[in-house]
Amino acid sequence: MMSNFKPRHEIIEVHPRAAIIVVSNSRFRSYLERGLIEDESGRIARDLLREHNVEVLNIVYIPNNGEALQGIIKSLVDNFGVNVIITVGGTGPSWRDVTVDSVRRIADKELPGFGELFRRLSERELGVHTVLSRASAFVYNRAVIFCLPGSPSAVQLAIKEIIIPVLRHVLSEINR
Repeated sequence: MMSNFKPRHEIIEVHPRAAIIVVSNSRFRSYLERGLIEDESGRIARDLLREHNVEVLNIVYIPNNGEALQGIIKSLVDNFGVNVIITVGGTGPSWRDVTVDSVRRIADKELPGFGELFRRLSERELGVHTVLSRASAFVYNRAVIFCLPGSPSAVQLAIKEIIIPVLRHVLSEINR
């Protein structure tokens, strides 16, 4: 889904430096018990971003814990120069799904168009069940945070069709 959109003003070139956070009790438990693991959705996110010349730090695994998520986001942005964060998991309607609510509490701004577009594009595969997704995007301290569902197809759709085409422009806008 490439666009012919051209901004009327100059794009400030900001090098994207990304981190991927997998939010999952089961993945975190496996990480603790067996050491390094590989999550398919996290791997897809990392590989797609790297294919498009985005520097990506290692994948971080955390449990469904809002305070842990907020702490790692703040640390990555404030201490490690990360300006793109992809969270994978925790975006559904379950009581365990705390990703969106936790990020919203620390965000400076919300980008509602991301979630709207993600759900519209997801409808091709999910039909009406797309209403269960709370996929969202936020800005925190000149970094953009995309909260994605945990399914590999959702991660692929979001990164290929929305995030990559808009990433450099959103980084330019939030760093003006």
